[in-house]
Amino acid sequence: MNEKYKNKLESLAKQKKFVIGDTTAGCNNIDEKAADALLTSDWLEKYPTAVCIDLPKAAGLYLSSAGISDEEKINTAFTMARVNYMGTDGVRGKVVTKTNENFIADLLKDNAFTPDLVEITSFSFAKILLDNKIVNIGDTAVIGNDGRDLAYDWILNNSVRSGFAKAGLNVLDLGVVPTAIIPWKNLQLGHRAGACLTASHNPSNQNGIKFFIDGKKLIPDGELGDFVLSAYMYNYCCIEKLPQNVSGKVSEYNAEADSIKWMEEVCGSEMKGALKDVTLIFDSANGATDVTGRKVLENLGANYISVNETCTGSNINRGVGVAEIEGTEFYSGIEYDKHIPTVKKVFDEGRKSPEGSVYGIALDGDGDRGFLLYYSKKDDDIHVLDGDKCGYILARYLIKSKNLNAKDFWFLSTIESDIMTSSAAGKNLGLNTRIVSVGDKWIGNFKTPSRCQESAGYQESARYQESTEYQKSAADTGNKILLGLEISGHLIFPIDVTDPNGNNQILLSGVGLLTCLKTILAIKYLNLNEEKIIEPFIPGFSKTYYVFFVDKNRLHRGSVIWNKDKELVENAVEEAVVNSKLPKNTKIEYEDKEDLNVLYMNIMDGNNLLGVIFMRNSGTEDKNATYVKGEKQYEKVLCEIGLKVQKFHAANMKNENSIEYKYEKEIFKNLETNGGKTTIDNVIVQLENANEPDLYSVIYGLKKEGRVSVFNKEIIGI
Repeated sequence: MNEKYKNKLESLAKQKKFVIGDTTAGCNNIDEKAADALLTSDWLEKYPTAVCIDLPKAAGLYLSSAGISDEEKINTAFTMARVNYMGTDGVRGKVVTKTNENFIADLLKDNAFTPDLVEITSFSFAKILLDNKIVNIGDTAVIGNDGRDLAYDWILNNSVRSGFAKAGLNVLDLGVVPTAIIPWKNLQLGHRAGACLTASHNPSNQNGIKFFIDGKKLIPDGELGDFVLSAYMYNYCCIEKLPQNVSGKVSEYNAEADSIKWMEEVCGSEMKGALKDVTLIFDSANGATDVTGRKVLENLGANYISVNETCTGSNINRGVGVAEIEGTEFYSGIEYDKHIPTVKKVFDEGRKSPEGSVYGIALDGDGDRGFLLYYSKKDDDIHVLDGDKCGYILARYLIKSKNLNAKDFWFLSTIESDIMTSSAAGKNLGLNTRIVSVGDKWIGNFKTPSRCQESAGYQESARYQESTEYQKSAADTGNKILLGLEISGHLIFPIDVTDPNGNNQILLSGVGLLTCLKTILAIKYLNLNEEKIIEPFIPGFSKTYYVFFVDKNRLHRGSVIWNKDKELVENAVEEAVVNSKLPKNTKIEYEDKEDLNVLYMNIMDGNNLLGVIFMRNSGTEDKNATYVKGEKQYEKVLCEIGLKVQKFHAANMKNENSIEYKYEKEIFKNLETNGGKTTIDNVIVQLENANEPDLYSVIYGLKKEGRVSVFNKEIIGI
């Protein structure tokens, strides 16, 4: 096959346009007629940027397309078969300190995050910026990390440095900092390139890297996007070798004092008063905000208690932070003994303090996400104020405190949010609203449609056109966004930054600590009662069904599982209508989002949206999720459908070759042998040369799947 098109493929490769055949497991046999139709077309010649195409996947998509012209089939097949090694937020994987085959093969087969991957990806990113004249040789890239690489003696952080330096860029290493400090310093110092070594909320045995251009994250398309970066990564992994000489210089700068001062300035002069009679339980997730967060709270005069250990890298996110709380709406005092230490401490302080005076602040490892915990003395419950709730409260505060005309501003949420959040912001607050794909990069790169100026309360969830010039539009975009949010705790509000030339720039990057502190300030300013704190808008329901340690190649647009998911949901909805569990006119409307590999289904009764069901692979972990959201009256029937999809995915998407799959099997073998209960120590004994961080990662995944519960070191099957 390749011999037939050898000259064409070699010519394309010189433009960094690669056609490869082994990126999708199990696709070694390519239909020759489909391949001929694709490779005789001029699609690749006309494609405007570097790209890597998975030919087996493209051929399969071409064959599965029906009812459209051959030109449309070719365009769909090539577009959907573009290789993207990036996820929702950069590239992440399980830390492996030595490359086995090559870093791409290791990443795809074992989800391995290796020093080679980090160095070549950093080099590739720098080369893209150099080739597009975004930076020049000798310019500076700003980097930092969340602290977890300490457990590996900084081998990965050194690889970030090396990648940039080999490309000819100088490196300014800020050390351990919350992620947002990188883009802030980009704008403040005028350095256009940035990178943060972090796996955010992921377990400590994983790491990742996020890139920034002019303080903004990459999106998939365009000259500076993920698809281009993936093609460059392939080139320097499999075709060209990195230079051996290091021409860039590395310098270190402790940004701790700058970060503390900046956060205090963003908090504003009113913050000390808002915290005067408040007790805070601070949980940094043993991560990047641990030191700076405590010092910010001290300088604000806050009465706070930190629940964290000394950060070792290996304990980041373990049993603490957003990752442990996510998905929980409230904690009952009756089940006190079952809760994590952070939650217990909020109960301890709340029970002996005045009503409404105790809050918990829980962050994730890199500090860009935050949940606020509110203790209700009346009910002896703790309520989790997630990104949706904090965002809605902050939107009310910003409109009122700044006397803003709501119709001039946008309220952005993602598809993971409660669908009623966006509805409430439009109907109750008069804001223009938009629902975008998962990932705060879609908020940071949002371009204001002109229609914003024409219609107050304009609401739109349809896919918007991605811009290849997004890196130039920060100021134009930021001044029209009131805030953007994800239920996961990412919350972004525009922050003014003065660049070296005295010009105003807009930072759109989340800081979990600021999210929580600003929400407390908003609660005080708006004088919210407990009811409005706990339920700032009338919510819908939201349920996520996870399946961990999957082979993500099995779910993509047009794949067997994709089509089976559609069939399963369509049949389940039809059955629910027959059984009068859904209105008789209920139908499914499919919607394309910015990420075309999200299977997104609106459950409609005429023009009324009852709920949504959508499936997507995580871009940050080897997991898959089915999301079910909607009006509360349809919660039971729609969740039953979501559970069916989860069970189907669990049976058909697990990666049988992964070590995590082996550990999962051993855990359930232990549970079966011991009457539904076992201990972590028992499992370790049965596993030869068990890797403890990997085992904890598996236990965390099974908890999130709802298949086990864990108390101390006891594992109980559900």
